[in-house]
Amino acid sequence: MGQTLYELDVRLQAIEPAIWRTVEVPGTSSLEDVHFAIQVAMGWTNSHLHQFTIGGRFYGMADVDGSGDLELEDEREYRLQDLVQSGSSFLYEYDFGDGWEHDVRVTKVTTVAKAPRPRCIAGARACPPEDCGGPSGYQNLLEALRDPKHEEHDSMVMWSDDFEPERFDLPKSGLDLREDMADLKALAEGDEHDVDVAAGIDLPELLVDAVLALEPVQRASLGALIGASLATELVEVRQVAGQLVTAMKERDKKKSARTHRKRARS
Repeated sequence: MGQTLYELDVRLQAIEPAIWRTVEVPGTSSLEDVHFAIQVAMGWTNSHLHQFTIGGRFYGMADVDGSGDLELEDEREYRLQDLVQSGSSFLYEYDFGDGWEHDVRVTKVTTVAKAPRPRCIAGARACPPEDCGGPSGYQNLLEALRDPKHEEHDSMVMWSDDFEPERFDLPKSGLDLREDMADLKALAEGDEHDVDVAAGIDLPELLVDAVLALEPVQRASLGALIGASLATELVEVRQVAGQLVTAMKERDKKKSARTHRKRARS
């Protein structure tokens, strides 16, 4: 008996020229697997919260902290083929701070004899850098990179690691996503342990507030600085970094909860 293969067109909203990917996933994939497939195909790093909106219902990392604040269906319990068919469209949101929204359309559903594997088979343009400030921050970044006389040109070139917005490389046979998906999932499952390690230090509330008040690019620069420090294996820096990451995720979670409440009232 054959298995279904879904072809998805994934496009970032509010970006021109379009940043898009064509992704193939088995119809039996859980929404969690679809999330990881989109993350890898686009070039994201799964550093923030996410959610799907399908048929007016929300799916994601249900009850992230056990508080019950997020009214999300557990994405692990739903299969793609049970929710959408050929021609269906849905929304995938990533990083509630920057607000990256992806339009996802099911362009084709086929039956295949062999067990299908998740692949990226087409696309255009590089994924925006993480924490660049969403669509508006991304446009500001591009302006700074294009203009050598821009006051932030040198710092943005350094921060973005010589980012090339038009670059997109893909093997002729497509990119098998399985290995990178497994790596992202393994890192995600290790987050809880990392947070526990960080809990040993009481980070001053004023410091947390100051970091969260920074512009996205400034926060990312701070993150890069912390990352460089981690290479020296400074335990205290690693613990502080863990608490900052936890605080930022908490902010994203609260913003998502507010968004759900607004939608429920509308």
